[in-house]
Amino acid sequence: MTERKYWNEEIETMAPAALGRLEAGMLAEQMAYLHHASPYFRAKFDDAGVGPGDIRDQHDLARLPFTEKSEFAAAQAAGSLIGPHQCAAFDDIVRIVGTGGTTGQPLRMGMTARDVADYNEMGARALWTAGCRPGDLVVSCLNYSLYAGGVSDHMTFETMGAAILPYGIGNSKRLLAMLADMDADLALYATPSYAIRLAELAAEEGIDPASLGLAKGFFSGEAGMQVAGYRARIEQLWGLSARDIYGTSEGGVHSAECEARNGLHYTSGGLVAVELIEPESGDPLAITDGVVGEMVYTSLKRRACPLLRMRSHDLVRLYTEPCACGRSGFRFETLGRSDDMFIVKGVNVFPLGVQAVLAGLQPRLTGEFEIILDRPPPIDYEPRLRVEVARHVDPAEHPALGAEVANAVRTTLGFSPAVEFADQGDIASAHKTRRVLRPYTKEQ
Repeated sequence: MTERKYWNEEIETMAPAALGRLEAGMLAEQMAYLHHASPYFRAKFDDAGVGPGDIRDQHDLARLPFTEKSEFAAAQAAGSLIGPHQCAAFDDIVRIVGTGGTTGQPLRMGMTARDVADYNEMGARALWTAGCRPGDLVVSCLNYSLYAGGVSDHMTFETMGAAILPYGIGNSKRLLAMLADMDADLALYATPSYAIRLAELAAEEGIDPASLGLAKGFFSGEAGMQVAGYRARIEQLWGLSARDIYGTSEGGVHSAECEARNGLHYTSGGLVAVELIEPESGDPLAITDGVVGEMVYTSLKRRACPLLRMRSHDLVRLYTEPCACGRSGFRFETLGRSDDMFIVKGVNVFPLGVQAVLAGLQPRLTGEFEIILDRPPPIDYEPRLRVEVARHVDPAEHPALGAEVANAVRTTLGFSPAVEFADQGDIASAHKTRRVLRPYTKEQ
């Protein structure tokens, strides 16, 4: 069974100009709704000297200010359940989920029944793109405790038509025993680092991960799947085909790789409008092949907690050349988060770059790492780079390994780290693995 049953399939192959006209009408309705329903959003219009009728298409959005997560975090820290961006009456809200917060605390976001349905449709489109199909049995190992990627992403699989086993995080050895007992074609939904950690635990139990019958892997929640060596390690350990799925906690799962694996297709036309901006100036950038910028999101239909020019701080490179799969929208690759980027003596460093270097040093290293910035900028010191060594490697017997890692990073990325070693399994976890730690800040 491969028929699409649950969402609007025409939008995936709609010509960009036709999609733009469709979204312009939806945007006009959404702007009127925000202006009417929320004093908070109305003030944004007023401060910019703009009325809702002035936003006639996506290009006009640049007349409005950006929205940052910190605006909502401050309100929730002061005691507000949701915050000033709540537009729907609480009687109409059926779900509250948590998203990543700027202070280490999750941000609460409400959803109406219509918002839930739209979230499910958006995720279903991405999952179909990634090769998920009715008949797949997906073991979900994301966090079901408040996190939007738990219950909400779970529902996108059901909307797509797949069967899902909501395992969650923790009890990994019990999970391995259950997988060994199941006679079914299985798929895994997890963070990439957890897939590696679970395979390591399987090996400790004398289980070959590739024997457990996982044919497909859908990975989200962390960067890294676009690092060839990292992806290859996951596929080799499990004997599966790994696809990258991408989204934000606030906006939902909105992009995924197709079978060509030549970038992430943006598949959420008609639900969320995307702008690309220059991250320093905030100036809009045209959607052209090869352009690099930060993605900014505006909801086209959301009622409870809409997004209006919400900055993602995710830097991407876009591709507009046609894909063999026939989807007409743009594709992109992630380059990193602007708030994860740090500058060492004038050199811009992204964790994804470090990850790519370490992937080339397998199998002595596992590829898992964390960067520790002990003092606030300027970073005129060598940041600590803590890397996992493979179980069979004793750093004491390889005294040159640290210098080799530091030299590889310096040669490729242009900065010198202070290398430290960690045992295999110490860094990767069932949760999102944090790559940049700043212990000098309160939220750390």
